[in-house]
Amino acid sequence: MGFDFDTYVVLDVPALIADQVMAIRKRHRDEFRASLPIEISVSGSSDVGVFDATQDPKVAFGVLDTIASETAPIHASFGEVLRFPNTDIFVLTLEDETPFHALHERISGSGLRFKPGAFPYKPHCTLRSRSPISKKDTAELLSLRITGSFLLDTMSVYMMDKLPMTLLHRVKLTGDADTRNVL
Repeated sequence: MGFDFDTYVVLDVPALIADQVMAIRKRHRDEFRASLPIEISVSGSSDVGVFDATQDPKVAFGVLDTIASETAPIHASFGEVLRFPNTDIFVLTLEDETPFHALHERISGSGLRFKPGAFPYKPHCTLRSRSPISKKDTAELLSLRITGSFLLDTMSVYMMDKLPMTLLHRVKLTGDADTRNVL
């Protein structure tokens, strides 16, 4: 048994910040995005893609559990809004991408099998992907800021078999704070 549908590894954004992101998705009438969790992808959206269909889920969850036990929760804050070139996809960037790249590299180098991704890894939280977009909505999105820091301490595996997505696995990041954000 493998992963029959596209399956992603993500960091779940905590409720107080997630509520702000969801309000933006709803205000922009992006019904698809509004049906998805508020998260920062670690695998699935760029660099390494979704899990390869032949990857054994039990093995994958065990490897992710080990990585989570060695990874401290990540202190984060959102940066500016970015529009991916030649698309109507708008995302929140992260002020400090370093811990996300470290976790991404740890997972992608773990021996787990993923489909290839089309783009380099760019940690982000998607705000809107609905097309077309007006100049007014574009300007509003690009001017948005979500201020304040937050703690990312939960890693989840979601399968895109239906909406809402199916949560397959969830684990807390419990690594030593003395090595915070260093893998």
